[in-house]
Amino acid sequence: MDNSLFALGLMSGTSLDGIDASIIKSDGENYLDIIDNKYLSYPVDLKKRLSYFINQINDKNDINENIGIYKSLEREITLYHAQISRNIIDKNKCKIQVVGFHGQTIIHKPKDGYSVQMGDANLLSQTLKQKVIHNFRANDIKNGGEGAPLTPIYHKLLTTKFPTNNPILILNIGGISNYSYCYKDKLIASDVGPGNVLIDEYLKKTKGLHYDKNGSIASSGNINQNIINHFYEHEFYNAKEKHSYDRKEFDFSFVRGLEFEDAIATLTYFTALIISKNIQKRIRDEVDIILCGGGRKNLTLVKHLKKLLNSKIKLIDEFNIDGDFVESQAFAYLSIRSYLKMPISYPSTTNVNAPVTGGEIKINY
Repeated sequence: MDNSLFALGLMSGTSLDGIDASIIKSDGENYLDIIDNKYLSYPVDLKKRLSYFINQINDKNDINENIGIYKSLEREITLYHAQISRNIIDKNKCKIQVVGFHGQTIIHKPKDGYSVQMGDANLLSQTLKQKVIHNFRANDIKNGGEGAPLTPIYHKLLTTKFPTNNPILILNIGGISNYSYCYKDKLIASDVGPGNVLIDEYLKKTKGLHYDKNGSIASSGNINQNIINHFYEHEFYNAKEKHSYDRKEFDFSFVRGLEFEDAIATLTYFTALIISKNIQKRIRDEVDIILCGGGRKNLTLVKHLKKLLNSKIKLIDEFNIDGDFVESQAFAYLSIRSYLKMPISYPSTTNVNAPVTGGEIKINY
């Protein structure tokens, strides 16, 4: 008897570039079939308005005071989620049984008891005529966790596709970096510092660029070692003090005054150094490192990581898994687990008090 479900997962990350959509078939446990992936870029104007709005928000009160703008943006991004959903569903002609809708993170403050993801699950359910699961982080935070990272249980499933008996560390470099350490029954996870956020924000503010393609700008500059030495011990970047990060907490001001290429070179090396140091503080074993997320395409960042971590590092794409869509697949998988009332987070992944399920279901059709 096949207990598997078809699920659509939707993810819009901290880079604000657009929406990743994935269809998988899974039983929420050990079976996984990745059916298809699709990407939809946000229009430039929407990216600008979203970015501006997020930069104005420092707490929940700020959202309440700007609720009209919030609701307008929320409707707009929800309709883009509906558009990419219809496209991928129509293309694959399979009957989706549940949709995992992460939404756009506006602010993440688990210590204050909340993490806000923008997205109207009622509207999405009504538009798609589908069961939609959203608000994945709230139950974890309510039970003492940080609501992040949530992808480790999916990462653990993916490790069955890697031909090795060694411990595996999946390093996801998005706007923020997080890892999942998987070995036998052991699963440990945490955010480990910046990913693309420092580099991308600096590029956006100074040159209007969205990212450093292949890390070519970083490779043309000189790393300012004095700045690195001064800032890398900063308590904010210490993973023993922090389990999860909010994108807005990162500040690139320490490279102001440097030549443009040198600033990018320094931020890129600094990012690799923080990730490496924080992994080494937590994981002492020899591990095989698998990279996913947009940061894996920054060749200069990856070169620094290889040197600093002194480990075998491979891209997840080498195992026939598209590294751009691991998170959208994860939220499809989490939606199945949520629908079946299975745990999605654990004390060793989010610091939650006990394994908990998460997500709220909306049926509005």
